[in-house]
Amino acid sequence: MAEAGVNPGAYLRAIREQRGLSLHQVAVELHVSDFILEALERGDYPVLGGAVFVRGHLRNYARALGIADAEVLSLYDQGQDKPTAPTLVTQHTGVGMSPRAREWTMRGATAGVVLVLLVLAISWWLRRPEEVAEPAAAVQVTGTPLPAPAAGTAATTVLLPGSPPAAPPAAAPHATPLAPMPVKAGAPAPHPARETHKAPVQSSIQAPTAVAAAARAPQQVSIGPGEGAGLTHAKFILSAASWVEVYDASGKRLYYDLAPAGDSLDLSGAGPLQVFLGNAPGVSIELNGAPFDVKAYSRADNTARFKLGAPGGAGD
Repeated sequence: MAEAGVNPGAYLRAIREQRGLSLHQVAVELHVSDFILEALERGDYPVLGGAVFVRGHLRNYARALGIADAEVLSLYDQGQDKPTAPTLVTQHTGVGMSPRAREWTMRGATAGVVLVLLVLAISWWLRRPEEVAEPAAAVQVTGTPLPAPAAGTAATTVLLPGSPPAAPPAAAPHATPLAPMPVKAGAPAPHPARETHKAPVQSSIQAPTAVAAAARAPQQVSIGPGEGAGLTHAKFILSAASWVEVYDASGKRLYYDLAPAGDSLDLSGAGPLQVFLGNAPGVSIELNGAPFDVKAYSRADNTARFKLGAPGGAGD
């Protein structure tokens, strides 16, 4: 049994050495690094973390050596520093103060309260809503009332008290009656309805729905003249969207695009035509008016690459 005050790590090291075990053998058995056991044996506990981790390593180390873990943990608890009692500080109150000191203390407290109230009052005054301006004094009009303005005359400007005087109106020039324009003899008189009537303007802007419908409509593409002997004619009918590439014998590109479902492509060129389909099951082909078997060239990924109109046969 270990004596009181002994370092638990040194106690465990002594037992390990008596049993002829190396530190690495115990570390392998506990599935920890040699560094942890070395820190335990030399008492360097802070590098292992909190006390809960240190106690756990000590317990496992003791069990690996076949000794009671309670004895090792007791040695560890005895070596830890006990918390000291906090120092109590006595607060001095006004008891025992001289009358003059108490008087100045009360004056300071009163001044502080008054200062706080003054600050609050100033803050309220600055944040208060602006007062509504007093209404202008009623204007008492004496004398003869003005006659009502005749129909067609200019409106009269009324000035409120305190507003700047308005500039006097400019004298209106004498109105001169307009003379009727002379009308040539035999000329037809203008018709009022013709003067005001305007034909409706037809807009060339199509409705968005019509444009979208036109964009979605199936297309029929015809590339190549298709005239003369020696040309290979192929018609691609798409039941599903597919990427289509078609080249003639010279490598000229006849079609290279994503063809949507419902399209029909009529292509002609010098054979053999080199064809690649990204979605072979969705494309059917007519070669020179006769059906062409696309399934024979379909791969596992639904693509197909073949030739149309090769010498000696329809496809290659």
